[in-house]
Amino acid sequence: MTTASERLRHTNAVTTLNVYTRLSPASEERTRAAVDKAYADQSADAQPQVNEAA
Repeated sequence: MTTASERLRHTNAVTTLNVYTRLSPASEERTRAAVDKAYADQSADAQPQVNEAA
C-alpha cells in the first residue's frame, strides 16, 4: 500500500485507503483503469504530478 500511495502522490497510505476502500466491487475494472492511467501519465511526464486536493 505504501508503494501505491507514493506512486499516486498521496500524503500517506491512509489517504490511499480512504480513497479506494470505499469503492464497490462493481467498480473494480474502473479502478484498475484509473490506476493504469495514473501510471501511464507519470511515465509520460518528466515532471512530478502535484495533487493540490490532498
